[in-house]
Amino acid sequence: MLASLASATLLGLHGRVIRVEVDVAPGLPGLTIVGLADAALQEARERVRGAIRNAGFVFPPRRITVNLAPADLRKAGASLDLAIAIGILLGSEQIRAGRARPALIGELSLGGELRAVPGTLPMVAALAAGGVGGVVLAAAAADEARLVPGIAVIAAETLADAAAIVAAGRRARPLPIARDRIDIGADPGAPARSGHGSVSANEKPEGADAVSSVAPDLADVRGQAEARRALEIALAGGHGLLLMGPPGSGKTLLARTIQGLLPELGDAEALAATIVRSVAGQGPLHGLVRAAPVRSPHHTASYAAMIGGGPRLSPGEVTLADHGVLFLDELPEFSRDVLEALRQPLEDGWVSVSRVGRTAAFPARFQLVAAMNPCPCGWSGALDRSCRCRPGVADRYLGRISGPLRDRIDLWVEMPRVAPAALLANTAPEASAAVRARIAKARSRQAARAPGRPNARVGGSALRRVTRLSPTARDRLVELSERERFSGRGTERVLRVARTIADLAERDPVEIADLEEAARFRSPADRVVERLAG
Repeated sequence: MLASLASATLLGLHGRVIRVEVDVAPGLPGLTIVGLADAALQEARERVRGAIRNAGFVFPPRRITVNLAPADLRKAGASLDLAIAIGILLGSEQIRAGRARPALIGELSLGGELRAVPGTLPMVAALAAGGVGGVVLAAAAADEARLVPGIAVIAAETLADAAAIVAAGRRARPLPIARDRIDIGADPGAPARSGHGSVSANEKPEGADAVSSVAPDLADVRGQAEARRALEIALAGGHGLLLMGPPGSGKTLLARTIQGLLPELGDAEALAATIVRSVAGQGPLHGLVRAAPVRSPHHTASYAAMIGGGPRLSPGEVTLADHGVLFLDELPEFSRDVLEALRQPLEDGWVSVSRVGRTAAFPARFQLVAAMNPCPCGWSGALDRSCRCRPGVADRYLGRISGPLRDRIDLWVEMPRVAPAALLANTAPEASAAVRARIAKARSRQAARAPGRPNARVGGSALRRVTRLSPTARDRLVELSERERFSGRGTERVLRVARTIADLAERDPVEIADLEEAARFRSPADRVVERLAG
């Protein structure tokens, strides 16, 4: 007997509806899965066999063929386990389906328990977009699935529970749809962008309370006034930032304050972050992720871990940091291939990962913040301590950061050793709350001009239009660019940073003082490197 059920799998960050067709026929006993199933799905034969037997059913001693349609799409993961098992029970007539036949998503244990799978949110959204009325899945994934309005979500703990639901033809009443909604797309061929499909936006922020209790306060960073100012500018406009200095100067501590300085994500950005968290298996999720992601991979991270890939085309660190910050400590210690691979997403905001027969586009609209010592021993260029490296070592160390990557970093800051008197001073620096308020206000001004596009990603005629340079300011920018030998990209990035500085000051036109401060932070990109290497 033939049974046909709806389920879903992942392709990149998008869900794809899969039709699971199960044929139970006389013949030599065996279970065959066709339709470009990966190793995890091929292993479903043993999981399904054990789950059916331990759930109180009989695994039929017949020839069972499972077809996963469309046949030309490679399927990965264990999300089809439940549909395969229920299909076998229907095909062997151990249960009969009721009038309503919901879709089925979930991994099965050998004991018959139903487990949540990564990517529940985009898979349920794809089912809803395909007109499916209901879905049965693990109870642990129910809250995440209910972020998608317009589809009934039915939670089950075991295979036996799911079989009873299918047999009864039970429907669940969808939760009330929130008044404010944002959309989530099901098109697997396009880069994931916020703004397609339907997910309620007014859910409790995921992880927001943990952020405020874990991140160090900016008041803990003593001295380093210039670095604090550069960090504020960088976070306000989404600009790249590099902190250079000897060990113990506070580079990593300053970077750890970032989480407490970033405003909550807007609806579209929160949806995008939630989809990425779902696909990455960072659940369970009970609402939209409002806290901006801050990722800090170790310098031994591989190319695939940073950019994405692997057997399932999983997102990498650049995508996990989408709409947030990617912090790379000890920047020159990263592999040269990894660093060079950052150039394209820094410019375009997405990466395309290709494998045989598969291509997935991942969003990568992250802000790069990096820290580094000037040399392996850390003391090259220091005034109060001599460098122990051999001649030429510091030059080669800094040369690990290529010129094109340097050109994509907007603000360069030297962080010298902080004097003990400054560390022990009774006067506390400005706290994170005040700086965060200024950053949020500056970002609001940018959102009013170009929704979803911070200053760091505004270019061309739009950048010239929003800066509103006077003839005098334009002449000054030309003078600064010629004096510092900025590239065309460098000149445009100075203008972007100047626009952010004006936003922090709540000014509409960009003034000469804004351009000069922006150029001062950009100038060290070559001059400091040359001095430290010498």
